[in-house]
Amino acid sequence: MARKRKRPTAAQRRKRYVAAGWVGVGLLAGLLLGAGLLIWQGEPQPGRTMSVHMAPAPEAADPPPVRPHRPSGDELLEGGPRAAIIIDDLGNNWGRARTVSELPFPVAVAVLPNTPFAERTARRAHAHGKEVLAHMPMQPGDASIPLGPAFLRADMGRGELLTTLRANLAAIPHVEGMNNHMGSALTARDEPMRWVMQALRRRGLFFIDSRTTAASRGLDQARSAGIPAAQRDIFLDHHTDQAYVRRQFRKLLKEARQHGTAIGIGHPYPSTLKVLREMLPEAREQGVRIVPVREVVAVRGRTRPGASRLAYHGPDNEEGEQP
Repeated sequence: MARKRKRPTAAQRRKRYVAAGWVGVGLLAGLLLGAGLLIWQGEPQPGRTMSVHMAPAPEAADPPPVRPHRPSGDELLEGGPRAAIIIDDLGNNWGRARTVSELPFPVAVAVLPNTPFAERTARRAHAHGKEVLAHMPMQPGDASIPLGPAFLRADMGRGELLTTLRANLAAIPHVEGMNNHMGSALTARDEPMRWVMQALRRRGLFFIDSRTTAASRGLDQARSAGIPAAQRDIFLDHHTDQAYVRRQFRKLLKEARQHGTAIGIGHPYPSTLKVLREMLPEAREQGVRIVPVREVVAVRGRTRPGASRLAYHGPDNEEGEQP
């Protein structure tokens, strides 16, 4: 016969209820403590750093394009001394391209085709109201400089030259004009420069002769083709020390005061960009406005100044071009 189980007494039952209650309280306290720790660990504390892996924030979108004022004919002739500045060789360094595009003056950017940041540089410059030029590689006089596929060469036939030219222009969005990168061997030849100007005329682009040789036929061929054109007056940074760039900038302003307009070409060297940030605001104090290149081209097209006043300032390597 099975042994009858003993029923707990009232005192034993009270002890069990109390024990169960304490277990429940312990479980609840543990839950609350765990939740608190999770919250505490999710918030940065003084002296603590968070190790959170986050995707890099996308670059801020470019602002809407700035639409610069285009002066009328009367305004052009009555605007007083003015100077335009072109920064060549952009497309290889994104940081310097951003610095140029953010200058609070209408400094033009000349972008090399077939460079890693060519398209991006042109789009950002355009979004900041800067003129975009194709900095067209042309065969230099120095035969030791290697020529890449983007170069226009003196031995090219018309079809090959125009195919290369069109591909280079297509690689640079928002292009408004063109100037030559190097080019002493090519710009001195009438026939290839005539082909170039015919192509620019069809696209409605202006031409700036960087004038890397006194024998350049670029400006004459542009005018024969009816292309708005002008040529460079001053190279700003043949030497890259800041004192030299400052002297050249003052020469640019003097040229503008004496002849009404001036065009300077520089490069995205840190020294050049530093001097420009410091000295561009001083131009107005000296009675010279910094204007878009097309404005100087338009003024010279109306006044038709002779090319004889423009001094030649040296060979290809004066403009600091590197292969």
